[in-house]
Amino acid sequence: PPILPALKGVVAELLREGAERFILPRFQNLSSQDIATKSSKTDFVTIADQETEAWLIPRLFEAQPGFIIGEEAAAMSPRIRNKIPAGYSWTIDPLDGTKNFVRGKPAFCSMVALLWNGKPIECWIWQPLVEKLYYASQNHGAFLIDGASETRLILRGRPVDVDLMCGSGNSLGLAEPKKSVFQERLRGLVGRRFPGSAGIQACLIANGEEDYLIHGNSTPWDHAPVDLLCRMAGGCAGMLDDQERFHASMTGPFMAASSCQGWEALKKLG
Repeated sequence: PPILPALKGVVAELLREGAERFILPRFQNLSSQDIATKSSKTDFVTIADQETEAWLIPRLFEAQPGFIIGEEAAAMSPRIRNKIPAGYSWTIDPLDGTKNFVRGKPAFCSMVALLWNGKPIECWIWQPLVEKLYYASQNHGAFLIDGASETRLILRGRPVDVDLMCGSGNSLGLAEPKKSVFQERLRGLVGRRFPGSAGIQACLIANGEEDYLIHGNSTPWDHAPVDLLCRMAGGCAGMLDDQERFHASMTGPFMAASSCQGWEALKKLG
């Protein structure tokens, strides 16, 4: 599909402005009225999530018309995930790492992906506190943009021995008995950590700092950008059962790793 070259800069600027307007002023400055919960008492949503998404939706549509799947809109209308059409779509996670944000911790970001027929072809992960953008394009690769500096991300030399790998994994969204089986698999990972943000973890993988992300279920707003960024940096990503490339309608276990050899080694744990 044709990708407008201008989108790279347009979306980056939208994410920067959205964060400056709605996210950063509320970091470590939330009142109890600014916080609510969704699926559980630890599944937070804040006024910053809601206002950022509402502000981004019309502006992304103006930049590239298409179906839009926002995390907060999907929380209100879950069936939206079943209506992904052919052609262009957008996914929006206005504030990934909301629990960290609520607790005043810095591991959060804003994520957007452009999809074609349900699969990611471009993505942006903006870390507003450090002003770093991780960008990937199916046609051009993965990049870290830090001010005027743009560095191509190419993964090399990461460990493929599971005991030497570090990363994150969780079983959120799984029901029993699958949940217990999946948790047992994760317990075998020596280097498992808990950053609390899929986007932050994807950036660590793509930048050659960590090695894997394993999630018990997948969502368009989290895993479309994670999938594309890690693959375009030279890693391996896909559905855990069959390594199929992520599609926005998929809900099963997902894994990204810093190499395909490492991906296979992690899969063998199960």
